[in-house]
Amino acid sequence: MNDTADESLKKAVIPLEGVHCASCVSRIENGLGTVPGLKRVSVNLPSRTAFILYDAAVLKPADITARIEELGYKTLGIMESPAIAENIATAGLENEKLIFLKKFLAALALTGYTLLELAVDLPPYSVMAAAALAWAWCGSHFHTGLLRALRAGTADMNTLVSLSTSVTFFYGVFITVFPRLAGAHQHAQWHEVAMLVTFINFGRWLEARSKSKAAEAVTGLFKLAPKTARRLKNGVEEVVPAESILPGDTIHLRPGEQVPVDGTVTAGFSSVDEALLTGEPVPQDKAPGAKVYAGTINKTGALEFTATGVGEDMALIKIIKAVEESQAGKNSAQRLVDRISAYFVPAIILLALGAAASWLYYADVPRAVSVFAAVLAVACPCAMGLAVPMAISVGFGRAAELGMLINNAEVLERIPKIDVIIFDKTGTLTEGRMKVSGVHPCAISEPQFLSLLLSAEASSEHPFAEAVRVYARERNIPHQKPDSVEAVPGKGIKVTAGGSEIMAGSAKWFAEAGVPAPAEAAAAIKASPDSLLLLAENGVFKGYAGLSDTLRPEAAGLVAELSAMGIKPVIASGDRRAAVEALAGTLGIKEFYAEIFPEEKSRIIMRHKALGAKVAFVGDGFNDAAALSEADIGIALQSGADIAVKASDITLMHNGIAGVAQALKLSKAIRRNITQNLVWAFAYNAALVPLAAGALYPFWGLLIPPYFAGGAMALSSVSVVLNSLRLKRAKL
Repeated sequence: MNDTADESLKKAVIPLEGVHCASCVSRIENGLGTVPGLKRVSVNLPSRTAFILYDAAVLKPADITARIEELGYKTLGIMESPAIAENIATAGLENEKLIFLKKFLAALALTGYTLLELAVDLPPYSVMAAAALAWAWCGSHFHTGLLRALRAGTADMNTLVSLSTSVTFFYGVFITVFPRLAGAHQHAQWHEVAMLVTFINFGRWLEARSKSKAAEAVTGLFKLAPKTARRLKNGVEEVVPAESILPGDTIHLRPGEQVPVDGTVTAGFSSVDEALLTGEPVPQDKAPGAKVYAGTINKTGALEFTATGVGEDMALIKIIKAVEESQAGKNSAQRLVDRISAYFVPAIILLALGAAASWLYYADVPRAVSVFAAVLAVACPCAMGLAVPMAISVGFGRAAELGMLINNAEVLERIPKIDVIIFDKTGTLTEGRMKVSGVHPCAISEPQFLSLLLSAEASSEHPFAEAVRVYARERNIPHQKPDSVEAVPGKGIKVTAGGSEIMAGSAKWFAEAGVPAPAEAAAAIKASPDSLLLLAENGVFKGYAGLSDTLRPEAAGLVAELSAMGIKPVIASGDRRAAVEALAGTLGIKEFYAEIFPEEKSRIIMRHKALGAKVAFVGDGFNDAAALSEADIGIALQSGADIAVKASDITLMHNGIAGVAQALKLSKAIRRNITQNLVWAFAYNAALVPLAAGALYPFWGLLIPPYFAGGAMALSSVSVVLNSLRLKRAKL
């Protein structure tokens, strides 16, 4: 479904409280899935935010939050800005971290008291009271989670912890209150109750701490723009809140200040550090006409600029939205884990009951209770649930830090299989800053030729058009405003101006349209090494302009690196064969396609796919959108057309293509990290659950106590989070 197809469809971000594992995520997503008017819901476990797409004509935001509350989770608001939601969710995580620390310290003190019983005689009811406080208050969040799961008819990690601590505690109560019924040889193991709660709370505190670091890996990238701005009004500078800035306002920016909103420079010269958005360490020069973006830092000179993007329209906020929504997406590994998690907890409960029954038959009640509690405590669905989303969260944050936006989690499934990368030429392998190298009018003067050409290209976004405008502006060439404009992607442009139909475009398009060039001009066109822009008026050839471009300095290194990775580079361009062949020869690329229309790029991709290849396409223009969509992986440059960016799977925010290899390597690193997390989570349970059940006791006398099992469970989740955090330092 196209999210923008219906104007009544709205997006919302809801920060949540009480979401701890994959079962929580599944419970919310399934619970909201039946709400009429709710089109899509995706919960991001690491950031604890829900991304909602709903029909505002059918459903009110209050209905959504009410349903979440019914499921047993607390909503901290509903908003459009993911940045604000992330901040609220992070604040909630910090509060939760503090609560876990308090409960851990309290449980630790209570554990110390219960352990004294092993050395000195203490009143049994005082020790029971200490254990009761540890169970009831220090473990209250687990019991609340159990009740929430029971209301929803499901089970999760809280279910396991609550059952294990409760069985151990109430069995101790039975022994203490009814010693004759229990038997004189049985003693309440109060220290096991307190230690179990202590270790699990300690693990949850460590996990919350690690999650905070993972959240910083994302939010740290997006330092929000300053709270104030220097607005110029009637020649007077005034300091105003940044949120009060409106499009069209004039902003004064001093050296060392952050840009408060997006805008276009109108006066002054400076360099701006855009590493926040692009990952590029080198500041970018800014002069009148250049774009500046919120959150970037002005380095040297003073600037004046006109605000163009404020609030949700700022590039900074759009990036935050893109990263947050992509993190909330799920790939096949996450969907598999979700299915396994749905059966994992019930299976563990059955296994614990079976193990307890066996020990009751062969041993005694205390041993059966201990084994039952240990099996429940050692099982860890949290580690499995965190394995995928935590790696994606940290990895996608790392990508954004490097100036790359991975737009959906499914990319990770396709990246390792890529063996062919097809590049567009102009603006991709080359810098796209075309310069007119010469004009060659036919039967008209040079000023007349330039006036017609400028009339055609005045409103085009193609790099050729910008080169024509600069060339004509330097010569003060006038032009007529077009009455109608028809852009033909990959071919050229056709306008009506001053009663004439003007065409400007490629030689192949002119041949297709039946506009021949004189023999002498045709020979010169064929022999020219430059890119060419042909011109016709009312179907009559009027000459051509030669344009030259500069190869990106990183292009040769990228092609060599891709070849070393076993990936075949290919060029597909609408430019003339001579220009494309020369570029391919310079880069050492053997396969290239020239003078092709946009639809032919898609057919080239389909041809490679039909031969069994997995294809990535790298482009930046309006005419690349179809090819980007057709490819297994579409990679777009942010400097290109907006439609190309929307059609891509990966967007390179910096003005260069070196990030192509980085994007491939990082995607593989994320996928590798996910595999490591899953292997650890499953291996951990496969090894320790049987050990807790006593499978090795007949051979080596190994049997782990419940408190050790609880500590191991908590630390398994921490290990998954810490392994994911390694992506913050991944070498690419």
